[in-house]
Amino acid sequence: MILISLVMSLVSDMHKLEQVEVPVFKLNFYLMGMEEVDQKVTVQIGENIEYLNQEFEGRVKFELGQLVMDPNHAYIPDLHQAHIEHDRTPINQLVDPIEVDGGINIYLFETYSKDDGNSAMLGFTPVLSAKHKLYAESSPSFDRLFISYPGLIDKSTVVHEMGHFLGLSHPWELNKISLDMMGFGSPDAQRNHMTYHPEVNHFTSQQLDRMQHFALNFRNYLITRIEMRSVLSES
Repeated sequence: MILISLVMSLVSDMHKLEQVEVPVFKLNFYLMGMEEVDQKVTVQIGENIEYLNQEFEGRVKFELGQLVMDPNHAYIPDLHQAHIEHDRTPINQLVDPIEVDGGINIYLFETYSKDDGNSAMLGFTPVLSAKHKLYAESSPSFDRLFISYPGLIDKSTVVHEMGHFLGLSHPWELNKISLDMMGFGSPDAQRNHMTYHPEVNHFTSQQLDRMQHFALNFRNYLITRIEMRSVLSES
């Protein structure tokens, strides 16, 4: 009994419970081009939120805010083209009349294949490449994800775009040091959510730490509430 107590005491000294902050965000979905509720789409939205919470492993949490339907429509590739040309008019004309402040706004649009290709753009997220503290000042212009209706089906599109929203880049955009810092040295790195692999399945622990930190420091103006989570830390 004494030996067991001694071991338990040593384990307790080495690993202590630490309270960490978990930011909770509200997701507002905008069903563009729809005038009536599509039950299939609403089910897919619920499944996407569930998958987001699964893949973020309790570091960041998401919950449904509002569902907004609007008959105006556009196509994801056209909106993306306007975005990269720094033409905000097409997007602003669509979203300004209906946008709700204080949450992450996810706009659902149709898509199409360019140049008769087999693949179509599934989503994009406008982000600032630097000066992340300007997100709050620019709200709600950078509080948006643009997702295609087909992008809801496998659920990885919303997770990938939320990665961008919370500060992650594609691995090919990172230098060797940054790749190591984000944990891309593992054999299964090609299946990371920030790649374009057809069967992605994880974030690294470093990416999860980065997104949690990014949410608390640069997206804090959108946080609905903070939950506390107990984790074991090294002494």
